[in-house]
Amino acid sequence: MVGTPGELTYAKDIARYLEAVAKASKGRAKFWTIGKTEEGRDMVLFAVADEATIAKLDSSKGMLKSLTDPRKTSDTQAQQLIKTAKPIYWITSGLHSPENGGPEMLMELAYRLVVDNSEFYQDIRKNVITFITPVLEVDGREKQVDTYYFNKKRAAGEARLPLMYWGKYVQHDNNRDGMGQLLAITRNANKFFLDWTPTIMHDLHESVTYLYASTGSGPYNEQLDAITVNEWWDLAINEVQEMAKRNVPGVWTYGFYDGWTPNYLFYIAHAHNATGRFYEVQSYGPDNYVVRPPATTTSREWFRPNPPLPVINWGPRNNTNIQESAMLLSLSHVAKNRAHFLENYWLKNKRSVEKGKNGPTYAWVIPAGQHRKADAAEAVNDLMTQGLEFHRATAAFKAGNVEVKAGDYIVRADQPYRTLADMYFSVQAFSAANPSPYDDTGWTFQFMRNLTITPVGDKAILSAAMAPVTAKVTAAGGVEGNGSTLIVSATSDNNLVTFRFKNADVKMAAAEEDFEAGGQKFLAGSFIIAKAERAKLEPQLKALGLSAVAVAEAPKVKSHDLDVPRIGYVHSWTRTQDEGWVRAALERYGLPFTYFADQKLKTESNLRAKYDVIIFPHVGGTAQSMVNGMAMTGTQPLPYKKSAETPNLGTPDESDDIRGGMGLEGLMNLYKFVQEGGTLITEGATST
Repeated sequence: MVGTPGELTYAKDIARYLEAVAKASKGRAKFWTIGKTEEGRDMVLFAVADEATIAKLDSSKGMLKSLTDPRKTSDTQAQQLIKTAKPIYWITSGLHSPENGGPEMLMELAYRLVVDNSEFYQDIRKNVITFITPVLEVDGREKQVDTYYFNKKRAAGEARLPLMYWGKYVQHDNNRDGMGQLLAITRNANKFFLDWTPTIMHDLHESVTYLYASTGSGPYNEQLDAITVNEWWDLAINEVQEMAKRNVPGVWTYGFYDGWTPNYLFYIAHAHNATGRFYEVQSYGPDNYVVRPPATTTSREWFRPNPPLPVINWGPRNNTNIQESAMLLSLSHVAKNRAHFLENYWLKNKRSVEKGKNGPTYAWVIPAGQHRKADAAEAVNDLMTQGLEFHRATAAFKAGNVEVKAGDYIVRADQPYRTLADMYFSVQAFSAANPSPYDDTGWTFQFMRNLTITPVGDKAILSAAMAPVTAKVTAAGGVEGNGSTLIVSATSDNNLVTFRFKNADVKMAAAEEDFEAGGQKFLAGSFIIAKAERAKLEPQLKALGLSAVAVAEAPKVKSHDLDVPRIGYVHSWTRTQDEGWVRAALERYGLPFTYFADQKLKTESNLRAKYDVIIFPHVGGTAQSMVNGMAMTGTQPLPYKKSAETPNLGTPDESDDIRGGMGLEGLMNLYKFVQEGGTLITEGATST
């Protein structure tokens, strides 16, 4: 039962429950899957509204699509749609796996929204389509429940197992993937959002006393429409006020974060002119405990008029009650103001298009033939996946001071989702006079990816010759010229490393100086492949968007063999939050590696015989703590393994006992590896 102390529910059982509720709902609910995680588990969606709405859910979807695009919908049509359409309020939870309460509460909320026939619930069902994704990080939830019950059975004094991994790659920073979208949960959420265009996206979290409704202290992201900012406050003030009416202490808004950075998952909503928000709630547990907040939390402030109590006995039911109550009050508020929120959504989309017509920025141009052309194509594909529309110039032209060549990529600014382009392509200026930032202060897309993306201030570009991009793009690649030697340009495109590792059996050299060959100039670092098997390599070069020139003989330039290193990848059991980003990048570009814990360094006396390169990403802590690893607490081993009792653990690595680290022996083995010519790549704390 939801709120029972000492119990947690697996994501698979939450999904099973919601599916059963939908089947028994007599037409008030539907249930379906919205994508797979890296480990192959389903992300799910539960939809609830009145019977008539659920029966014509695709019709409601179409209405919101129409309100999304003022290029296709007139003002008259929009006003009619605002009278009849219904906002979608998408509630998500379980992104951060140790935050247990949201997934539990949402089972109960879903049930109540379906079965309760009081006027309050009928009004919500009649005017709002509520979407619920109870667990975003499904892989992490299953590991969290395994870990909780494993620790519950451990004897007093024995070491407790931390939640070692969440998803396949990262932990808490799965909520920092909104721009890069490397993780399956982000891509699935983004795809679903673009498909259904929810009006509000609301993510549930746990960390503070007792419930924080997001607004932030500023500075706010400069590209957000003022309507969105005001909606944050409208929704949050309603919750603070309505909970105060019911004498519920500790519900507040304003602080906590600033609202500047667009890398959070709920910024998927903001990038597409909807409204994103979140709760932070006192932890679910699930064991009962006592909350004694500090004086800075219990003081009465304008943003916290009914502060938390100095001390309170807290348990999972408290967590469920407070966030479910606030959630229902928010749904009710949107239901009562259905047309208001739909009109806001329409206006934000309309203003976005008008902004592109009125300037000062009318478009952005990404030269297709720029130095890093393969990475430019990859960027176009990534941005299209996020909903940004692209065109390609069908003829050369000049717009203002920008020379546009045929084939160049163009982002028109007169599109609904230009907000995304504004957020990504603008140069951020976080004032030093502002308070300390909560998160990143700069993220300009073209700087992060080392690309040329040029804003155009000439309105004439909107009528220039161009055609929409309707499929994934690939940079022009292949081989020109004739001869037995291929020279692959050193463009620094990421796909160069993919090409090299994909052809590990092919002998290649890297030029150490700039040179000329076949009438062309090449930079140091260019690949030289003598006696190349063109029939094998050219299709790969084309697919990767890389260019090569065939010449009769290898150029006379100083070079060295471009070897394919054997990579060892070290992680620590003390922290796996950060290393997964590096691991994910290696896998994305096809670099094989051997993944192992730092404990094995202790017994590997000849690392150089196995590896040419060892990567040891950021761990955190001091040099001493990194050497010592997990404390040797207790008398029993602390395993991280798959078993009958922990079927979801033991991936992506396992150990019979995670206590202890590399020790001095392992440190000396690393030293020996470097002394013998191995390359050790460290990052952050592991560099100290």
